[in-house]
Amino acid sequence: MIFYSNKPSVPKTEDYQRLVESIFDSGFLTNFGQYHNALLEKLKRKLDTKNIALCNNATTALACVIRSISDPKKSDIITTPFTFSATCHSIIWANKKPVFVDVEDNGFNLCPKAVENAIDKNTAAIVPVHCYGIPCNLDKFDDISVRYNIPIIYDAAHAFGVKYGDKSLVANGSASVVSTHATKAFNTAEGALVYFSEDEKCSQFASMTNFGIDENGETSTLGLNGKLSELHAALGVANLETFEKNIEKRQKLWNHYSTAFRSDDRIQLIELDSNLRFNFGYCPLTILDDTIRVDRVIAKLAESKIIARKYFSPILNNTSTFKESKVAGNLKNAKHLNNRVLCLPIHESYLPHA
Repeated sequence: MIFYSNKPSVPKTEDYQRLVESIFDSGFLTNFGQYHNALLEKLKRKLDTKNIALCNNATTALACVIRSISDPKKSDIITTPFTFSATCHSIIWANKKPVFVDVEDNGFNLCPKAVENAIDKNTAAIVPVHCYGIPCNLDKFDDISVRYNIPIIYDAAHAFGVKYGDKSLVANGSASVVSTHATKAFNTAEGALVYFSEDEKCSQFASMTNFGIDENGETSTLGLNGKLSELHAALGVANLETFEKNIEKRQKLWNHYSTAFRSDDRIQLIELDSNLRFNFGYCPLTILDDTIRVDRVIAKLAESKIIARKYFSPILNNTSTFKESKVAGNLKNAKHLNNRVLCLPIHESYLPHA
């Protein structure tokens, strides 16, 4: 058996097959059908918010959100270089420019102080990332948003099912975009869900993903085809049934890792806040000892069919696509993480007798 760092969670074949047969019998494969609507209602209850919409992937969703919420007269979106490239692809597809600032000391998320120092007359929005599903500093970003009148759009790609206190992490900011890609803790194979703080923006987004067609059948805004198909939505409906049990199993594997690494001061696993209800979608391990080569560790693990990955390396300003993007301040923390973090395999099926 090969232990991949990320592996899709899937329902029993016969359970999904029954849903597919129902879809085929209905004659509707897409266009806001029964399973799209069923999944949407289930997610509203799970996330305890009505202001959500579905999309065919998080890259498209984030681009549409940035286009609809950010200041149209300004060009720059402040974000982190320590993220997957889709964050910045979305910014550019929305006709904006990424501005990279550093992450926090001893953390993976965007630094509020560095963000505030980078704000200028061209700042259209701020896109922090809940890296690995770990919450950004919500209070500080709320404060920045209010004082500067700048929208906070969270890239919450990793954050499905995460709660901070009694509130879903998704329900923060002017908007949050969650990936339901196959590698995430909850998946629809390809897909996304989007939270909005305002009802009107949620309705506008739904129209954008349907060629700009509004509830009256008029093409009232610029749009594209961002609809989630019935086949993808049905997979989500089936996966939602086992999501909580899968998280319990993933937590057990996380606890095994934590016990194994606790006494080794060369490495560090995230210490989870007591107010955090985590989804265990990623298991990032930071190598503290600079004499240890992360690539060598990854190669050694691969010899035993344990496939660890460097998430995220290289940092985006060091890639050919984004190397010309603006950097505000220094990126010392992000640069240090560049070759210090690897994600270990974590999945409900990796536990013995899971």
